[in-house]
Amino acid sequence: MKYFFDILFTVTDTYHFISVEYGTEQAKDTYSLLFENWISQKNLITSVFPLTPGSVQGNFLWDNDTFYYLVLPAPDNCFYYLLLREDFLEELFAQTLDQLTNGVQIYDRNGCAVFLNSTSRKISQIPDTLDVRGRHLMDLFALDENISTTLTALRTQAPVINRVDYFQTTAGTSISSANTAYPLKKGRQLIGAATFEETTETVASSKKKMELTEKALHSFQKDTLVSRFSGYNFSNVIGHGQALVKAVKIAKKIAPQDSSVLLIGETGTGKEIFAQSIHKSSSRRDKKFVALNCAAIPESLIESLLFGTQKGSFTGSENKPGFFEEAQGGTLFLDELNSMSLAMQSKILRAIQENCFRRVGGQKDIHMDVRIISSCNRDPFACLKENQLRKDLFYRLSTVMIELPPLREHKEDLPELIEYHLKSTAFQYVHGECTIGREAFEILEGYDWPGNVRELFHVLDYAQNLVDGKTILPKHLPSYLLTAKKEASASPLSENNTSFDFRNTSLQALMDEYECQILTQALDFYGYNITKTADALGLRRQSLQYRLRKYGIII
Repeated sequence: MKYFFDILFTVTDTYHFISVEYGTEQAKDTYSLLFENWISQKNLITSVFPLTPGSVQGNFLWDNDTFYYLVLPAPDNCFYYLLLREDFLEELFAQTLDQLTNGVQIYDRNGCAVFLNSTSRKISQIPDTLDVRGRHLMDLFALDENISTTLTALRTQAPVINRVDYFQTTAGTSISSANTAYPLKKGRQLIGAATFEETTETVASSKKKMELTEKALHSFQKDTLVSRFSGYNFSNVIGHGQALVKAVKIAKKIAPQDSSVLLIGETGTGKEIFAQSIHKSSSRRDKKFVALNCAAIPESLIESLLFGTQKGSFTGSENKPGFFEEAQGGTLFLDELNSMSLAMQSKILRAIQENCFRRVGGQKDIHMDVRIISSCNRDPFACLKENQLRKDLFYRLSTVMIELPPLREHKEDLPELIEYHLKSTAFQYVHGECTIGREAFEILEGYDWPGNVRELFHVLDYAQNLVDGKTILPKHLPSYLLTAKKEASASPLSENNTSFDFRNTSLQALMDEYECQILTQALDFYGYNITKTADALGLRRQSLQYRLRKYGIII
């Protein structure tokens, strides 16, 4: 008998891991590092997975994935644990087809129903609760077998295009629809048919949607394709709050000089906008602006990215310039410098002091003429105390320090920021420009915005995707904002309030709410770095990203 599995563990008779094999490349990519670490530590399989010792087969939920397992005897008094992860493919396809505006019906080669999407059920007045699988087409509809579009396609094994069928539903309602059926084959073997149906209502709806889409596409081509984004400048700094105006004033004043600049601000406050704006207003504006996100690049790659590589220095290496060479005569932006290791900071310091560097594996000194703008997403003096930032490098790069205020400290700029973003992104949506409703704005105004302006713009993008008119309402906002508003008034999880209203909630809802708070706080603490947050919480990156999507937390 052949067994299909994603993961196969060999386990001793005392339930200790011995080895692991993977049935699919996807399973190997997802789990290899984690599982092999457990095996090296000789953990018990029952301490890792919620398995019952002695059970032969069953299902379990692990890290939000459902697994089916089967236990088989193996040589040397060992056992094989075969794990197969539930894939949800059928559900994915079904929900995808439900989004179509025309009816979709799928039948097997005998004319028995396999699937009807929601539009088809609505046309034929078939309730969602009725399981149609296995029912013959003639049992679902009262029509002439000889003129049925689907049965004709099955009988002739050829497409039937735009045939009008007139039939009666099981409820006795007469319906006419324009149908197109295609025979489905595997090689030369007929395996079924797919039928697409349209009525006057679906056609009218499609026409209206197509007119709006055509209008939006013409508008997009006319208004946007002639211009190309060429980077940020100070006109992209939106707001007139006192702290923001002060930061812009300093940035404009020092931009023409060659002094190094350290931008200090939380994630999402617009540090790269300021860095590019300073570059655009300097004498180096005609040269390149190159940016490196120090928090997003693995430590092993940063050195070769910055200094470049020399062919032959290691297996597979080639002559490739680094960011310092690319930025010659221009500006290099080191974003979130405090996330870089002290060893790498030391190498950057030496290059700045000597005004030259060598490629990785190279023997030739390369002269450096680069203005460096750097940023910290935490207080740099706190980073110095915690040994996250070298003092000598800090003093080299902080000739001018500019503090960018978090959004919670200049909420008076919210209306201007919202209006700017909704107008600048309106061309991306068929419904065009929309505005923020009063109740929705009050929710945005009452939120603390740990992700700052970047989070605000993500929230507005989310709302624009959901809005079906010209006004954004509370129902169009991410659910975590609505939850945050309820917590602000009376949080059942606050230190001073330990009573719960069990009539209006459930244990799962309270646990989800608490988990959402923990994730938000952890992300904020680690500067919205996914890898560091996942490590701190003991989660895989994929698990953390799943939870962020679940709770609508936007980074």
